[in-house]
Amino acid sequence: MVVGVGVDLVELDRVEASLERWGERLVQKLMDPAEAERLPAEPAGRARAVALSIAGKEAASKALGTGWSRGVRWRDVVVDSGPPASAHMKGKALDVARALGSGGASELSLEIRGNLALGEFRLLS
Repeated sequence: MVVGVGVDLVELDRVEASLERWGERLVQKLMDPAEAERLPAEPAGRARAVALSIAGKEAASKALGTGWSRGVRWRDVVVDSGPPASAHMKGKALDVARALGSGGASELSLEIRGNLALGEFRLLS
């Protein structure tokens, strides 16, 4: 059973500009170390992977109903763009998921459409 759904779009151009400006500082804020290690080194591929991750994380925060508040942090949702795409929650995100009746199981769909990264997250019971 689905207990929460979230969808998000991220502009690739904005992520590229943010990576140019903030570089690894941005990556460290958004991702745990294992997640960051999976990123490609090549700039265009790296920006695409970060955009997909952001879209998945934002969609998850919407499915939880918290956004980035109530103690839920970016690094509490770990995205693997796959294939297949997957996400797992830890910390406060997992606590909120459990309060909603989920053990943390989820389904994640990620794709690129033109200049947009699209993430759809389903929190399952």
